[in-house]
Amino acid sequence: MLARDPVCVVCRAAPSVHADHWPLSKRQLRAAGQDEHDPTHGRGLCPRCHSTETAEYQPGGWNREAPPY
Repeated sequence: MLARDPVCVVCRAAPSVHADHWPLSKRQLRAAGQDEHDPTHGRGLCPRCHSTETAEYQPGGWNREAPPY
């Protein structure tokens, strides 16, 4: 993903250093039986955008238990 997206796909201003699962989370991909390592399920993000996206969409991080809804 980082080779495909060398610049952050969110801010388009900083180098990508994080391979982010998107639009589904790693948990959602696993639950759906999809390959979480398939680059079509991700995007490259800079550290700032990765932290912002994780805080917004996965409070507590990806490994936190999913809410019961």
